[in-house]
Amino acid sequence: MVYYLLICRSLTYAQRAAKALEHAGITAIVTKVPQHISSDGCGYCVKVSSKYFSNALVVLKNAGLYPLKIYVLYADGNYGEVSL
Repeated sequence: MVYYLLICRSLTYAQRAAKALEHAGITAIVTKVPQHISSDGCGYCVKVSSKYFSNALVVLKNAGLYPLKIYVLYADGNYGEVSL
């Protein structure tokens, strides 16, 4: 399955984003940013299924919670950056 990682500026920001998504009925998981895509080795992200990606962006935009970066996690385990 394909997932999107919405990179957040802090743990609190990621938790707020996940709460907004959950409130809209979108399953969201707060997790650490994988080390090989993090420039400084730390950070938090919200993981959402590709099925809900478009809706998740709308919900976050309406809540004023914008991700710093977005990565796609492919089924084979590779990552790719998504242009904002």
